[in-house]
Amino acid sequence: MAKSLNHGTEEKVLRKFGINETYQLAMYILDQYRGTVLSCRYAIPPRLAPAESRTKLEELVKVALVDTIMRHPMLQVGMKDATSKTPSWIQLQSLDLTQHIKWLYLGEDVDFDQTVQEIFRVQLDDRFPDYSIKQPNWTITVIRQGDAPIMEVLLTWNHPQFDGAGAKVLHEDFLQMLNNAEGGAYERTGLNGDILRLPETPPLLPAPLETLKSLPLDFLFLAKVFWEEFRPQFLNRDVSWATWCPIRTSPYKTQFRAFFVDNPSLQAILALCRKNKTTITGLLNGLALIAFSQQLDSTIAPAFQSSTIMDHRRNLPPAPPDAPWGRSDRVVSNYVTQVFHRFETELVTRIRSKLPADSSEERDLSADLQRELWAVSAQNRLEIVRKLETGLRNDLVGVFKWVTDWQQTMRDLARKTRQFTWLVTNVGILDGKTSDGGQRWSIDRAQFGLSAEIPAAAIEFAPISVAGRGMCVSANWPDCAVDPIFGERIMADLERWLAQLASQS
Repeated sequence: MAKSLNHGTEEKVLRKFGINETYQLAMYILDQYRGTVLSCRYAIPPRLAPAESRTKLEELVKVALVDTIMRHPMLQVGMKDATSKTPSWIQLQSLDLTQHIKWLYLGEDVDFDQTVQEIFRVQLDDRFPDYSIKQPNWTITVIRQGDAPIMEVLLTWNHPQFDGAGAKVLHEDFLQMLNNAEGGAYERTGLNGDILRLPETPPLLPAPLETLKSLPLDFLFLAKVFWEEFRPQFLNRDVSWATWCPIRTSPYKTQFRAFFVDNPSLQAILALCRKNKTTITGLLNGLALIAFSQQLDSTIAPAFQSSTIMDHRRNLPPAPPDAPWGRSDRVVSNYVTQVFHRFETELVTRIRSKLPADSSEERDLSADLQRELWAVSAQNRLEIVRKLETGLRNDLVGVFKWVTDWQQTMRDLARKTRQFTWLVTNVGILDGKTSDGGQRWSIDRAQFGLSAEIPAAAIEFAPISVAGRGMCVSANWPDCAVDPIFGERIMADLERWLAQLASQS
């Protein structure tokens, strides 16, 4: 049972939640979203892999985690007034590390990869402790099997604490701390057994996006947003909305699938992306367009809309001189927004005309379809680049500052028509430090996954790569809204076509 180490103590409010944090918390409170997981497979130095080194390994991991916690204040704070309209982050005096790090040892007869996937899926849908327990909403689960020189580390968190790019930073910094702690003393200031006493000085929290950057809104953009928000549903004749997939709120369950692309295949695909002036994110949007065009009939889905999650750390001002995270691109907080894409009826009709007559057969992409694919993928990249170049002008976060009750807003959204058929959130390339010959800690592969976001896109894709080690592409969807067989067909299309493109290079 989770317990608070701060009961009865004065709660010091550090700052109010930012817009992104409040929005994410509202979804969590309404059970429209639960958790996010970034799992990495760590290669253990040979001297720490044997069973007799288990105690030393556990102590090393704990010390490296403490060092990571002290670098990133968002791992140190709890929530106050979570269910109110204005939640706040509060300073905590202590952390009980038994509530944040769990070890799971598997028997030799257990399938390691299968068990990791099962635990990954379970943790996506797990709930965090009650709000009254002043405890940061993140956990580390370490999975080991025998003397195998690997361990799987699942970082699971509640999105208000930080975003996916922040989780990538945490794994990279944790890897650095593991290597730094090797061979050194394991004593840490404030650490007594499993209790970490936090500094009395209030931590410097990263500022919300809207306080760091201006969010200018043009009148026409604002007028369009308010029209789409408040117009009666019967006046929405936009055929690109995902009317084929009504929003359903319960029963809550995430369907999750993933596949891996090895490094030679990934490098071949990246070469094709460069040749065709696009990126993996643009390519996945293009492949998804073809897959949904193939799996859905034109009478129910004449056109589509999708969304790409964008990390705006590159648009942040320099980090404060006393920031423990050092640089603005290494900050762990919430700094993402979205860019929207439309795929009009004419384009979708043209793509469907080039699909095989029998869509039940597993077919490769024809030369004609590949030409459409690369054109769409390049256009998608251009839209993302333009959004980055304009910074936060005409961004929805700027509109969100007028929202006074996020819980009511999200309840209302769940009663409307679904806008997006798919979403792509790519946290990019994780630096696994894999070039030292295996004598130091490294990361061999990673997997990123989101729990179902009830009012968001029907299917959400979450790729992640490890430098020099390949890529994982995952997808999630709400079980109550999307048929699992349909979701699996979409994923099978993407996996087959990526393999086809890799083989062509």
